[in-house]
Amino acid sequence: MTHESHELTVATDGRTARRAPMRQNRGRMAVGALLGAVVLAAAPTAASAHATGRSAAATTEWRLCMYLGGHPTLKKGDTGEAVRHLQCILNEVYRYQTVPVNGSFEVITEASVKHLQQQFSLPDTGVVDAATWTALHP
Repeated sequence: MTHESHELTVATDGRTARRAPMRQNRGRMAVGALLGAVVLAAAPTAASAHATGRSAAATTEWRLCMYLGGHPTLKKGDTGEAVRHLQCILNEVYRYQTVPVNGSFEVITEASVKHLQQQFSLPDTGVVDAATWTALHP
């Protein structure tokens, strides 16, 4: 199983824009249709990985995010080791590669959490609550 890479950017007005590599299709496909296909193709990735188990590569990625602390509710503005653990999971396991692993819950972390919550059919609040932690962990 391979993990899809997610690259999120945040516009200055706080909106999230998702960027993904695009293939040349000899100019036959409209940009709108391509964006729709990218979003639909990405939607089941995280949820299916959670539902069907993880590969040996994913197991190795989890080892990069070792953490012995609790899993408190986290939101934008929070800092600390629990935030760093969350960011490691987003970055290393779910491939949100623009999420910095710096222990500071900032706009890009919030946008990535919202996107992943959508993938797991959770309310996309950007707040990491018990349901979100359960979805994030194997």
